[in-house]
Amino acid sequence: MKIFHWPRSSIETPRLLLRRWERRDFESFIPIISDPLVMIPAGCRPAENLQAAADAFARDLRNDDCYAIVLKSTHEVIGRIKYQTDLRRFHVNSLSVGYELRRDQWGQGYMTEALGAMVSNAFEKKKVDVMAVSHYADNMRSQRVIEKCGFKLEGVVPWASKRCDGKICDDVCYSILRDDYFSFAKASAKSL
Repeated sequence: MKIFHWPRSSIETPRLLLRRWERRDFESFIPIISDPLVMIPAGCRPAENLQAAADAFARDLRNDDCYAIVLKSTHEVIGRIKYQTDLRRFHVNSLSVGYELRRDQWGQGYMTEALGAMVSNAFEKKKVDVMAVSHYADNMRSQRVIEKCGFKLEGVVPWASKRCDGKICDDVCYSILRDDYFSFAKASAKSL
């Protein structure tokens, strides 16, 4: 199991720094939030103009649980990841997570690394009992990331939501329970 460091409100991995958004990040935010190939599979409407991007950026700046994904080697912002309310559970200490990665950074393992760090942070620092995540059934990239991070399939909700492009999508749901997370961490530590 990888060791992650949490200086202040940041989360550090071997290649990435997940940190709060800063005003100077707006130019880096635009290519992420405005790309339909990034945003639509994530279930979000892409920003169609500069004002829409600025509005989304302002929300992320105010959200303590939304992080810029920064390459440590270049200090370049390449994506965003955030904790969200787990809408499928009530009166349970749970969180969900959502993420987007700039298209030119796909296929390099960055999102798997970022999501794994968010999972560790959720259980070890935020003390949640359940971490949840979902993806649309046709988003195979997200499916691979989620499975690599140890989430277990809960099931598929057919016709769960209508995307901004008008397509009605099935939602594939996953979770990790606190006991499962710590059992896996303990087994991984023994194998090192």
